[in-house]
Amino acid sequence: HGTFVAGVVASKHGPCHGFAEHAEIHTFRVFTQRQMSFTSWFLDAFNYAIQSRVHVLNLSIGGPDYRDRPFVDKVREMSANGIIVVSAIGNDGPLWGTLNNPADQP
Repeated sequence: HGTFVAGVVASKHGPCHGFAEHAEIHTFRVFTQRQMSFTSWFLDAFNYAIQSRVHVLNLSIGGPDYRDRPFVDKVREMSANGIIVVSAIGNDGPLWGTLNNPADQP
């Protein structure tokens, strides 16, 4: 999903260029090959994004961990620093309470 989104945004090849073909892509690996991750890995990536003055951060992830306060607080901090945070919302909807974090945050 994330690779596809990056191509839609910044592709420079073929007959169909991305809509922001001059964008600079930063890739952050926050999962192991076994799809395991820790909040601290995300926080490190988010801090780097803030320090690097990234304009848009795409999170092609989602999960039910809405109580992960450090994660949610850092997403809000990125937004407060002018970073547009775009996030996957999940595949469980469309009922109330089926949206995934962090897209379910105001």
